[in-house]
Amino acid sequence: MILQRNDKQTIRAHGFSPRALAGGITLSVLVLNGCSYSPSINIMGSYFPGWIICSAVAIGLTCGAHSLFAKWKILDELWPLPLLYTSLISFVSCTLWIVFFS
Repeated sequence: MILQRNDKQTIRAHGFSPRALAGGITLSVLVLNGCSYSPSINIMGSYFPGWIICSAVAIGLTCGAHSLFAKWKILDELWPLPLLYTSLISFVSCTLWIVFFS
């Protein structure tokens, strides 16, 4: 970072004013403060983030839902399938996260 002094003796870094830099740093500290707690699950001595477990369970439950949809013969009525299954995985994953980690 190159600091330059202009005629008014204000320090500017890459064209940003000191007030804008302070605001940016403050905003980034406030936003990144939510990342301080990461729930982890101990599985056989190795810690996994909770969101990975929720996503894996959601994928398994979505595969089970696909089997039920095929058994009930309603796959032709459900479209578009990639959007449906992506939404179902996201919904189940977020629901599991809220139930177990909130």
